Amino acid sequence: MLSLYTSYVELRAEHDHSYKAMCDISERISCTKVFTSRYGRGFGIVGPVLGDDSLLNVPNGFYGIFYYFVVAAFSFSDHLAISRLNSYLILLSNCLSLYLAYLLYYVLEDMCIVCVTTYAVNFISLILALQKIQVLIRDEQVMRAFKVSKTK
Repeated sequence: MLSLYTSYVELRAEHDHSYKAMCDISERISCTKVFTSRYGRGFGIVGPVLGDDSLLNVPNGFYGIFYYFVVAAFSFSDHLAISRLNSYLILLSNCLSLYLAYLLYYVLEDMCIVCVTTYAVNFISLILALQKIQVLIRDEQVMRAFKVSKTK
């Protein structure tokens, strides 16, 4: 939902310069300022590397929509390999959150409530993904032990 809101705010602000989002509280606490900055598309990396007209230079929220859809789909799997892949994706998103948090506080000198909430969601997702892996490993060990004792 946060990614959808992010995308909506950015697109709306691009078409209506007088638009004020709910997350725009003051000059220093403004999600619109962050979303419409050069870092709000392609994480500030795609544009300089591939050009501003690149198909990959889309609002960060679009990447988030795709990412969270994939992570949610993988979360339904009880296969250890898929759960590990999911945890790697989530770890990558946490690294990206650190990069974006640095940009937010030190480059843009802004506070974005939606952004910080997204960072928290990513961190909680990492904790839950790692706990799921622990459970799956424990279940696998129990099943192996059960098979060994059953064959004796």
